[in-house]
Amino acid sequence: MKEQKDKKKKGNKGLMGSILNGTLLVREEFSKQFPFMVYITLLLMAIITNTYIAEGNIRELTQTTRRLNDLQVEYVQVKSAIMEASKQSVLAKKLVGTGLKEAIEPVKRIEIEQPENQEKP
Repeated sequence: MKEQKDKKKKGNKGLMGSILNGTLLVREEFSKQFPFMVYITLLLMAIITNTYIAEGNIRELTQTTRRLNDLQVEYVQVKSAIMEASKQSVLAKKLVGTGLKEAIEPVKRIEIEQPENQEKP
């Protein structure tokens, strides 16, 4: 039992020692696994890049949504102000000092009939 514990301790110290002094990089097991480690590293870098890009898109979408909401509120305010200013009673009050008067009679349409023998331009 003591021998197994000693081997585990040596194995742990040996692993740390081999990492620190660089002998881990020379081992055959490591050289077999190196392409896989490079592949995993590239995948992790791709995932990190993808996450960074996605977060940037989310920030941009949030800003665009806020701007859209602000523009919608502004549109409603301007539209209501225009509707209020274009009411007949408001226009009549604004035109009192200018000499223009409100029409009493409704608008009439004037049609001119052309004789049938003349061509239309």
